Amino acid sequence: MFDSSAEFDPARPLDELLKVVPAKWVVYLFADADGQPVQLLCVKNLRASLKRRLGGDELIGPTRKVNYRDLVRRISWRRVDSAFEADLLYLEKARQIFPRSYRGMLGFESAWFIHVDPSQRFPRYVKTIDLSRQGILIGPLEDKHAAARLIQLVEDAFDLCRYYNILTESPHGRACAYKEMGKCPAPCDGSISIEQYREMIRWSAQTVVSPESFIEEHKRRMAAAAQDLNFESAAKIKQYIAEISKFGSGPFRFVRRLHDFRFLSLQHGPRAGTAKIFLITPGRVEEVAGLIGNASKAEDLLRHVLALDARTDPDFSAEGIERVGVVAEHLFRARKVSGVYLRMDELEDRAFAKAFRELQKQKAPDAPAETDDEGVVKELQQI
Repeated sequence: MFDSSAEFDPARPLDELLKVVPAKWVVYLFADADGQPVQLLCVKNLRASLKRRLGGDELIGPTRKVNYRDLVRRISWRRVDSAFEADLLYLEKARQIFPRSYRGMLGFESAWFIHVDPSQRFPRYVKTIDLSRQGILIGPLEDKHAAARLIQLVEDAFDLCRYYNILTESPHGRACAYKEMGKCPAPCDGSISIEQYREMIRWSAQTVVSPESFIEEHKRRMAAAAQDLNFESAAKIKQYIAEISKFGSGPFRFVRRLHDFRFLSLQHGPRAGTAKIFLITPGRVEEVAGLIGNASKAEDLLRHVLALDARTDPDFSAEGIERVGVVAEHLFRARKVSGVYLRMDELEDRAFAKAFRELQKQKAPDAPAETDDEGVVKELQQI
């Protein structure tokens, strides 16, 4: 679970221990004399953290102190070099060490998607964090509000039913005002069949994740209307294009089907000018290149990545869904935290080299100074 460790003897000077531990960013574990876990932490300076926590009583609440010197006998750790790597490693360790309590203490948000199953009798789009559902899952989205906005955009763009309770009465329902406005084909009253409506749902789901050809088709319609001097019609089409162009941009820029949740992530390495490479597939994250310092000759690496991606099966277990949540969180805050993400369907030599250069321009994580600041990122305790 960890690749480095040290024993702690409270009878010996603490400086002896501090000399053998790095002043670096780590995920580490305190364990007692029986090997039982005491506390899991992620800090940016292990040496400073041990100096503070093993130096005497530590305040862990408004009125509660704990003397780690009396409890801790072993420290195990693993180096990390980016927030992305730290969060993923911390999640895996917390799940293994504290399986009953870790979920409520991690602070990771679940990834939001929208879901629709066209095979259902009365299909509709809903927002969800349950990625085990059958049907089509589209995302990720930054939060539930973005998911709700995307559903509204889909319903408006494709004239889908807005009142599910009326839809379920099909074909004997009473159509709402949207039919009168020409904004709904009214499957509720039998104006179109439910099977036709299901096809509309399938078509809308395909277009949401790949709107390019749909947008180009309407651009041609707009140009034809303008050529015929039908400027009112051209203006309406232009307005419609502006709405459907929101698919794949802004808060919806990472939207794909869950099965296409595939990225190559470049993260900072332990030294300036280096990078670690992570392959992200649905429910899985794998470090595929521990360290690279030059992106000019990446052909072999990319071939390896593509072959690995082709034979990696999705993981939609509870653990896999948690990993999707961590990755989604970093996708939306990449500009603030650092890291570059390439879609696997856009992976090529030039794109990879450009991503490597972009990573080098980003500010690397602050190097821990030889100070008493441990830079705590997370901690999970069993005291």
